[in-house]
Amino acid sequence: MTHATAPAPSWRRRLLRHARNALIVLALLFGPNLAFHAIWSWPDTPIPPLPAEPDEQRPSAQLDPALADALRTALRAERERSGLPSLSAAIGRAQGLLWAGATGWADIENGVPARVDARYRTGSVAKPVTATALLRLQEAGLVDLDAPISRYVPDLPPALQPLTARQLASHQAGIRHYARIPAWWWGWHEAFSTRRYASVAEGLSMFVEDEPAFAPRAGFLYSTFGYSLLARLMEGASGKTFDTVLSEQLLAPLGMRDTAVDGAEPMPGRVAFYQAHGGRYTAAYPIDSSYKIAGGGLVATPSDLVRLGSALLGDALLSEAGKRDLLTPLALADGSMNPENYSLGWRSGPSVRLLGEDRPTLIIHHGGTQPGAAAFLMLLPEHDLSVAVMSNSGTGVARAEVQEIAYVLARVLIER
Repeated sequence: MTHATAPAPSWRRRLLRHARNALIVLALLFGPNLAFHAIWSWPDTPIPPLPAEPDEQRPSAQLDPALADALRTALRAERERSGLPSLSAAIGRAQGLLWAGATGWADIENGVPARVDARYRTGSVAKPVTATALLRLQEAGLVDLDAPISRYVPDLPPALQPLTARQLASHQAGIRHYARIPAWWWGWHEAFSTRRYASVAEGLSMFVEDEPAFAPRAGFLYSTFGYSLLARLMEGASGKTFDTVLSEQLLAPLGMRDTAVDGAEPMPGRVAFYQAHGGRYTAAYPIDSSYKIAGGGLVATPSDLVRLGSALLGDALLSEAGKRDLLTPLALADGSMNPENYSLGWRSGPSVRLLGEDRPTLIIHHGGTQPGAAAFLMLLPEHDLSVAVMSNSGTGVARAEVQEIAYVLARVLIER
């Protein structure tokens, strides 16, 4: 007795089967990712219109009232144009704070308007804060910028022991940045960490066993983790926790009362965090920044950031030699300049973006972004100005906007 054999699937059936299997795999891989961003990254709710009454501002007694109103008007117009939930800004000179203003919504759901003293996340603007505290430790004789970290932190893997504070602060130590998994890959990415680390030392576990990407000063690799290691060095050198170092070296001397370590728990005076674009918003993913305090885990007000900037424009915070160490871009070992004109926690160089092609201006600056926040701080030594702008939206658009808005406010003062 013979048995008929089943006909082989046609090429169409095989193609459909492979296509179905591919769709299943793609759904498993990208479905959770799409759902994550649909909730946390894609603005879908219109930002409510602002009340008609004037926004809050705090001008100094020395500032012409008409100029103060021009700054307030410009800030409100830029918030309307950019479509961000709120903007807070401050401007100072070497003598101190000149003006501060805020516009928009600090908390949309509860109808809380932005205030000058509301706290925003700094993102990577924490790096110039940390680097300035490092230079204060150097001037107090507690840190040698070129001594190996093993002098201060003896229990690190051998590959990290030769690294120095100067190399870490200038991103020339080879310490890696966030994992190479794409930043848009939902909550698995390190930038979306929700784990609470009890100390700076505990947070090093995210990267400390990884080999450096290159020999010290052989390259440039922007690294938030490098600043975590720098914070541990500062702790070892001072014998104090990193937050105490910041408080004693910068926050208390400069009156930066609203600057603090960020946390996942509620915090007095802190804004709500959003991802916004084009006048629409959604809530920002609730991260925990305890693994990266020194490189991106602070909250502050623009007024506090300007207090720091104004102190650097003056001569009371650091010596001239200390300011040169802090603000002079560092060449690589082969003599070439690093690709970001980075010094210790600051970028600097002449720019024509502020005043045009025929008026290049030295700008010393740093920006930052993270879920729910964008910030920009700049010093204009030629004009004796320090400007900071912060927003409670963390999109890439917001990061570009706060920088441009800082330029707009500076122009109001410079061109009058």
